[in-house]
This record gives sequence, C-alpha cells and structure tokens, in this order.
Amino acid sequence: MKVLIIGGTRFLGRHLAESFLRNNHEVTLFHRGKTAAPGLFQGVAEIIGDREQDLSPLEKRSWDAVIDTCGYFPKHVRKSAEALRENVSSYLFVSSVSVYEDQSVRYLTEEARTAVLKDPDTTEIGENYGALKAACEKEVQKVFGEQALIIRPGLIVGPHDYTDRFTYWPHRGAQGGEILVPEMKDPTIRFIDARDLADWIVRMAENQENGVYQAVGGSYNFNDFVQQCIANQNAAAIVSVPESFLVEEKVREWVDMPLWISSEEYRGLDYADDTKAINKGLVFRSMEETIQDTAAWSRSRNLDQDDWKAGLHPDKEADLLQKWKQKVK
Repeated sequence: MKVLIIGGTRFLGRHLAESFLRNNHEVTLFHRGKTAAPGLFQGVAEIIGDREQDLSPLEKRSWDAVIDTCGYFPKHVRKSAEALRENVSSYLFVSSVSVYEDQSVRYLTEEARTAVLKDPDTTEIGENYGALKAACEKEVQKVFGEQALIIRPGLIVGPHDYTDRFTYWPHRGAQGGEILVPEMKDPTIRFIDARDLADWIVRMAENQENGVYQAVGGSYNFNDFVQQCIANQNAAAIVSVPESFLVEEKVREWVDMPLWISSEEYRGLDYADDTKAINKGLVFRSMEETIQDTAAWSRSRNLDQDDWKAGLHPDKEADLLQKWKQKVK
C-alpha cells in the first residue's frame, strides 16, 4: 500500500511512519522540514512543503491512502482534501475526542453532538480546538464521503510526546523526593499510547475502513499510575493534597498538574466509549510499559527544567509543599 502522511516527523505521525514501514508499506511524508530535517526515516520519500501555502508538490502523484495528523483549520483541511481527491483512495483524518459539544456527559459515543465553530475564519486554536477539529472532520467527509475515516483520540502519550502532559509524571517519579499530587475526587484517567494508536490506524487503513471511531485508550486509576511512576524509587514519597488547595494556589489543571481535571465540565472525556474501535481490533499495551518507555525517552532529551512545557517547576513544587505543611500543622 502506498501511503501519504501529512506530518510524520514529530509524535503520532512519527509512530505512524514507523508502523507503516514495519508492515512493509510504501510511505511518503509531506512536511515543512521544521520539526525534523529530511532523512529521519531511511527509504521514505519526503516532500517538503507547507499545506497552508502551496499544495502543488502533491500534484501528479497518487497514493492508496492519506493520513492527516496535523489538520487544525477547516479551510486548510478542505484544500488538502480537494487537492488529493482525484489521486488518493481514502482520507484518514486524526481528530480529537474534544469535538463534543457537551464534554461533561459520561460514556460519550461517536453519535454525540459535536461543537459548532462560532467563527469559521478564526486563527486562534485555544478554546476553539474541539470545534475546529469538528469542522475539519466535516470538510473531509464532504470531499471524501464514504472514503473518509475519522479517528477521535483522547490524550495521546508515549515516547516523543513533546507536550509533556504525560511525560511529566514518569520523569518526576524518577527524580524521587517528595512529589506533590492531587487528591482527586474521581481518580479515573484515560490515555492511549501513540504506538498502539498508530498500529491500529495502520490496520484500519489496510482494511479500507471508513466512518468515525473514538480511540480514547485504557482506563486507569490516577493513584495507581503515580505509584507506578515511582516504582523502584526508594527515596520517593507522595504528598497528596486536596484539589481545593491546588485551586486556591492557582495551580493550573493539565498544565501545572498534568492529568488533573477538577471541573465536571470535561470529566465526560475520561469516560468516552471505545467499544466501536475495540471491536475493530484496537488494543492497549500495559500502563507500566508506556511509563517505562516514556521515562527512558525523556532521559535522552536532557531537558533543562525551564524548558518543560507542562508540569510543576521544582521551585514551584517546593513552595507548594512548604505551604501545605504549614497549613496542616
């Protein structure tokens, strides 16, 4: 199978390229050359270009499937789909479970109502992220119809996760010492290893599947997750603090304290239903394997503490720990 990946050098796209190659498919990457220099993968064709500026490099070429990992704005996705309509058999768009209008609803399925973008011309992602992804889905479906496959992942984690939203915890656990964690009223968390998602997407593409599928990942207990992150660290000690304390100290959910959500507004996302995808062969590796592999990759980065994109800075964590100890004296 000949596959075009839009992106393919950063995170999920990188794992997709590796999985397609392992399964003996012919891979072409269309990317800007900013995240990784050409030559990341041996034997892979690369087209350097910017989907927002010029799609002409994709003309007069053909593929069996295109995997769009980095579409955020509907006008760009529409142009990509239209440019490829005549020379690609199917279009697989990686969307997000955040597309839903009401994210507080438990056990969301693919049929739930999606958010509507208030300003179709917006250039701001932020709070528009879910609605933008929903609008992108519609553009793909308009152009490709039954040849469109929409995947809605939850939190994608694992090696090469540049967001640090998950990576913070395996990294922090390996540092030992007193680790500040939220005492969550509802400790249910969900995430999917990028490698599991990539392998499943490859199988879906091979089988020429279509339609809409959620792929939110395994369901885990946050406390068990943190315990696993400090496994084999004799010097580590967990200090659990009430969510009210973190709110009072203006600790930001997901950003300062990854995986923590105190608001019921978004709790439904951790209960979204993956049954449809599981029935199509989606499987999850162990939490322990994902933690260990992510920690090993993180060590290889040798990041300075100031360069982390998520998680508490050690100075901030020390300050909060001191405040909490004073509070409970």
